[in-house]
Amino acid sequence: MKKVITLAAIALLSVAAFAQTFTPKEQELIDLSNQKWAWMAEKNADALANLFHENAQFVHMGGSWGKQQEVEIIRQGFIWYKKAEIHSQEVKFVEKDAIVYSNIHLTSEVGGNEVRFPFTVSEVYTKVKKEWKLGALIFTKMAEPEVPPVPFLTLNNGLLMPQFGIGTYQQTNEQAHNGVLAALRMGYRHIDTAHAYQDERGVGQAIKESGVSRNEIWLTSKIWPSEYGEGKTLEAIDKMLERLQVDYIDLLYVHQPMGDFAGAWKDMEKAVKAGKVRALGISNFDANDEVFDRIIAAAEIKPVALQIECHPYAQRKAIREKAAKYGLQVECWFPLGGSMSQGALFKDPVIMAIAEAHHKTPAQVILRWHLQEGFSVIPGSKTPAHIAENIDILDFALSDAEMLAIKGLDKEARFFNMDYEQAEQFILNWKIED
Repeated sequence: MKKVITLAAIALLSVAAFAQTFTPKEQELIDLSNQKWAWMAEKNADALANLFHENAQFVHMGGSWGKQQEVEIIRQGFIWYKKAEIHSQEVKFVEKDAIVYSNIHLTSEVGGNEVRFPFTVSEVYTKVKKEWKLGALIFTKMAEPEVPPVPFLTLNNGLLMPQFGIGTYQQTNEQAHNGVLAALRMGYRHIDTAHAYQDERGVGQAIKESGVSRNEIWLTSKIWPSEYGEGKTLEAIDKMLERLQVDYIDLLYVHQPMGDFAGAWKDMEKAVKAGKVRALGISNFDANDEVFDRIIAAAEIKPVALQIECHPYAQRKAIREKAAKYGLQVECWFPLGGSMSQGALFKDPVIMAIAEAHHKTPAQVILRWHLQEGFSVIPGSKTPAHIAENIDILDFALSDAEMLAIKGLDKEARFFNMDYEQAEQFILNWKIED
């Protein structure tokens, strides 16, 4: 087989291991492996489809799938790195097959900065009609330096919930499928969706295809007011389970504080007792004291979490104090401000200065602030580079002075502003399709 390293491949590959000496037979495999990394960085799905064995298996960060799915992920741009930096390689032959072991860094560009992820990778090649085909690609472990795992929060019912996750608001089923699949590949284990987002089918399909055990994933969804009512909500939960292709939901919220949410709660409690739901929460019940107090008073099974808009410009001290009184975990949507903010938080001089000091992006500093404040945080994204950026916050910490500086940014200024009466009129008239 001729060497197939192209000029484009050379530009995309930084190989620190060329000082190694290989036999001609070994070098053939090394060249093919290096070409593969270049094709993946170039997102050359057609070339890779030809290289992959028909029965190839791919294992990334605990998830596994076959050739067709891997090619489709690459074709749609969900390979998020731009360069493979190879530090060492080794080739072993086992009967008619060959195994290439590599220690590598994959590099992506996030927020104008290059972010590097270290891996140890195993590739299994087999001959088909005298041509090497890739039969398996396995990211066996994160190489040094070790990155701490996502921390867990203990809820008031004793369940452990991953503190950090991914949101799927304003996504199509296809986008949610691809984004969640990419997130699970990167180590995410907490997914937030809702019937109102109309992307539960995409989320469920990603979970099914990921290869990650269901019991390793924390899955959150939300019931919409058109589904509220005793005798009505239980049916809606069954339909939700069908859309998500799961047997249970870890955390189920009443999505909005309008309509018969007390009746909905009774059915949600029945779902807990039936094993269909593990924990219950209230979303947007910061609207006023009356709705908050009413749901708390009506609940036999107490809520474990309160989901609200929260970020450095709206730190929500009053509602946080009220939530703490009832042992509710605060979970933050729009932690980075959402599209309505037009990137205001990213441009804040205080946040920018802290980011520069840590060689991180403003988004990473904001998300790190959420973790250290004790929030659960679920930034939404459908872009692989941003999904990777968001979770890369576990290898640094903000100092007490930096936390105090961000605390000083609080204006109690939300980016989503709609009064209760306006919201009620819109929400109660919107009935979502199954």
